[in-house]
Amino acid sequence: MECLWLKILFLSAQKAVEALENEGIKTIIIDFHAEVTSEKYAMLHLLKGKVSAILGTHTHVGTDDLQVVNGTCFVSDVGLSGARDGIIGMDKDAPLKRFLTGLPASLDIPKKCKKILQIVIMEIEEGKCVDAFKLRIFDDQERLVAKALYE
Repeated sequence: MECLWLKILFLSAQKAVEALENEGIKTIIIDFHAEVTSEKYAMLHLLKGKVSAILGTHTHVGTDDLQVVNGTCFVSDVGLSGARDGIIGMDKDAPLKRFLTGLPASLDIPKKCKKILQIVIMEIEEGKCVDAFKLRIFDDQERLVAKALYE
């Protein structure tokens, strides 16, 4: 079942990008909300050079794999902006209860937490990414900047 769903997803993405190209649209940015990095990397290899960026989301954990490949900016997860001392940005008690008991629990945003803001900044010319950075700003004002690797 999952393989069929992925096949439909990848074929649909390919057709959508082709349709946008046929309309003369050059800057195409994909937010790929997927569970695993392998799906996101597969999408990169399918569409590299055809889209401006593929920015993975969903896992809430920022990855350090920012790169530019054939004019396509890629990161498998831009990461959560929010509580960094919980679980997926939420108070850690409910997810822990779910893991330990298998019972559902309501996810809540903690009243006090350490915060993080993560941003990907891209320079795009004629639909191609020519430069990219990932910026992380922590609540204590510490800032980390990562420059993309280029292939």
